[in-house]
Amino acid sequence: MLRDAVAPMRLTDISRALGLNKVTALRLLVTLEKFGFVEKDLQRKQYRIGSNAFYVGSGYIAEGKQQKMFQIMSRLVQELKHTITLSVLDGSSVLFVERVDGTERVKVTVDIGSRVPAYASASGKAILSGLSDSEIREQFRTVKFERFTAQTVSNAGQLLRHIAKVRSDGFAVNNEESEVGLCALAVPVKNQSGKCVAALASAFPAGLLKGEQRKGFITKLQAASKEIGVLAPEDSCRV
Repeated sequence: MLRDAVAPMRLTDISRALGLNKVTALRLLVTLEKFGFVEKDLQRKQYRIGSNAFYVGSGYIAEGKQQKMFQIMSRLVQELKHTITLSVLDGSSVLFVERVDGTERVKVTVDIGSRVPAYASASGKAILSGLSDSEIREQFRTVKFERFTAQTVSNAGQLLRHIAKVRSDGFAVNNEESEVGLCALAVPVKNQSGKCVAALASAFPAGLLKGEQRKGFITKLQAASKEIGVLAPEDSCRV
């Protein structure tokens, strides 16, 4: 239920959806929160799916496929020298579920289990490119677009223009949109049914990649994303 919700839910809505009284629903939520399967927004008193839900429910983890996926990402790091991440869509955010750190002296690192607004992330825009414009508008209908830098997308209309370019180019860019000095390139990961289920990205300091080197990064990311897509389940791995 929380997995499919487009926004965090209040206790009242959760208890009604489950057909439980509030006391019983709250007891379940407290237990799930304790183990990281549910997260609570203390200010708004709302609940959303927790990062640990990915580790139990993800098709990448099942059937021993995680090691193969990790090997593909490790190979990319050897070739590109910069941090490689895998992320999935979590409501209006991206949830980072795997990472292999780069080998350069100056590198970008991302905490597994951390979230970033999808509109301010190359990974987020890559995954969103698999949705229709109407689905994206609904996803962000109640989202307040926070400006992290001067480059951050500021509204749904601007986001849709970014997404249109991602669909055309086949990759997404984070040009210091989430943090000054941070850039990233991301490509969608599609399962064998053609559904976009994740994003594979390379993150690096701003100003590092130009011209042919950037094209080389994109080509390698796209090839690796196809390998990972073969490992993906037929249903979505979105949490």
